[in-house]
Amino acid sequence: GMSVITGETGAGKSIMLDALGLALGDRADSGVVRPGTDKADILATFDLVDIPEAHAWLAERDLDNDGLCILRRVITAEGRSRGYINGTPCPLGDLKALGELLIDIHSQHEHQSLLKTDTHRRLLDEYAGAVDLARQVQLAAKRWNQTRLELERLSNSGDEQRARHQLLSYQLEELDNLGLGEHELEQLEQEHKNLTSAEALFGICRQVIDQCSESDSGNVLSALTSSLNRLGAATNSPKALSEAANLIASAQIQVEEAVGELNRFLDNFDADPMRLQALEERLDTIYTLARKHRVHPTELPHLQQQLMEELEGLNASDESIERLGEELAAFAQHYKEKARELSALRQQAAQQLAVAVEQEIQRL
Repeated sequence: GMSVITGETGAGKSIMLDALGLALGDRADSGVVRPGTDKADILATFDLVDIPEAHAWLAERDLDNDGLCILRRVITAEGRSRGYINGTPCPLGDLKALGELLIDIHSQHEHQSLLKTDTHRRLLDEYAGAVDLARQVQLAAKRWNQTRLELERLSNSGDEQRARHQLLSYQLEELDNLGLGEHELEQLEQEHKNLTSAEALFGICRQVIDQCSESDSGNVLSALTSSLNRLGAATNSPKALSEAANLIASAQIQVEEAVGELNRFLDNFDADPMRLQALEERLDTIYTLARKHRVHPTELPHLQQQLMEELEGLNASDESIERLGEELAAFAQHYKEKARELSALRQQAAQQLAVAVEQEIQRL
């Protein structure tokens, strides 16, 4: 319905409209507060029986109140302002949005929805019975735009993703070629330790044999033999010398036996220099690749899994770009079809509405 407020100049029409505007979210300052008071409190109550749009707006925000809408605005002497909808604090933007559904104030003030293009479209769609179709067009446009933005985002990051894809492929190829098996590193390190110890033991045995019997600069057996010869050459040697000679002879026999044992040990020594070299090369490859990726060698299998998952994600992005391109074309086609249908319906209804409005104006 329409209400008309009339009265002589100074009767208070502006005061009433200003107060109503404040309740509907107009800008306010401390000048609206009566001198000597600490605040201004404006309250407006609306019956929503014939305003389903406002009732739906409140219901969506859990602010409905059995068909009534109570707007309240409190403005303090310091200029601070608070708004309430059905007793619930709310921002002034909500008061404005709800106010546009509740009332049109046709004056010099701002609540003139009839002058707004959005209102024109809404009224035309209601007259044409195209509210649902307009909502479908809006949804189609939103879906089309969202898909376009997502496709642009993925496409703009394409160069960076391609570079990352190339790097990941190269790194995974290195790790695949390495083929580090489970617990392989521990086994290689243990075998290398064993062979390294064996090589050291082999060297020690060779040194002892050389010192005992093979050194040209003098060895134990040569020294013992020379000592026995000298003692044997002595005539009329005392018994003590004979005892010493016997001990030296015994030592010579023991040294010869020790040398024999060492030679037999070396003959049966199972050391493969080629295997040790192969182990060292394999371990060096593992350690080098781990340093390259700045991880511990034991973490290389986990790193490989991470890189594989990231590469799969990039591949999925490529598939998403292709899929979004197809969806974008479908959404664009759907939007254009619905928009053409709505446009034709609006044009037809606009001509009919124009005639009806002119007839009504002439009647008034």
